[in-house]
Amino acid sequence: MINATNVTKKFGDLVALDNVGLTVETGSIFGLVGSNGAGKSTFLRLLSGVYRLDGGSISIDSRDIAENPEVRKNLIYVPDELYFIPNSNMDSMARLCQNSRAKFDEKLYAELADKFEASRKKPIRTMSKGMKRQAALILAIASQPDILLIDETFDGLDVIKRHDMREILCGAVADRGLTVIMATHSMREVDDLCDSLAMLHKGKITLQSELDEAKTSLIKVQIAFPEAFEKDAVEFDGAEILDFTRDGTVATVIYENDREQVERELRAKSPLLINVLPLSLEEVFIYKNR
Repeated sequence: MINATNVTKKFGDLVALDNVGLTVETGSIFGLVGSNGAGKSTFLRLLSGVYRLDGGSISIDSRDIAENPEVRKNLIYVPDELYFIPNSNMDSMARLCQNSRAKFDEKLYAELADKFEASRKKPIRTMSKGMKRQAALILAIASQPDILLIDETFDGLDVIKRHDMREILCGAVADRGLTVIMATHSMREVDDLCDSLAMLHKGKITLQSELDEAKTSLIKVQIAFPEAFEKDAVEFDGAEILDFTRDGTVATVIYENDREQVERELRAKSPLLINVLPLSLEEVFIYKNR
């Protein structure tokens, strides 16, 4: 398990992460989502050891990473901006991984390279963005880490290769308990792949939950009354209204309340119409971070 408590990182006057706390279960795929500059990449760099904490703590299996750097020995970080040894190809990078990563599986590397039809002898510097991302993921997965951190997981991969890579990651999670943290802008990626997520906005966590719970953390209601009305007509004691838009006698309201409570309180107002609608993960992010 990975635990972050009051994690803070500053760059001069900029507070990139502000007392962030989150928990990632072992053997799960965790999505870290947010807008540009939200702090996603900064968190991965702190966890991987690229940056040092300015405050708070991060632990892996109850061992603080600052005091026990060896807990990261089976952690691999695939950054957004990839780096390979100059003039290297995939095979030469694989030999480097074999010498530096204790669990690197040469057979698995060959199988993955064949599956993705990777050009093992081609200089990586001549590859497209998607091919470089594919090469980095193949090398990372073949290294059989306990924890895999990926920044913009499928950036540049085509639809088929995205599907295949998702299956491989899910297989590693199921078969050997791999823990994956993926930082992404894509709500679709999180929806397709993740067990749980945290939403980051301006360096703060605005939501952390299981994926299904995140989708139901807000409620969208369409409601109508006989005559035009204002926001106060759909308020009740304890109501947390995040958005109210009205068109004539029909309004759409976003609540951050329990669904049963919302329906009970609104039906007591005798509306002409009331519909409770599902929200997409993207809508949840937008309303939580306005």
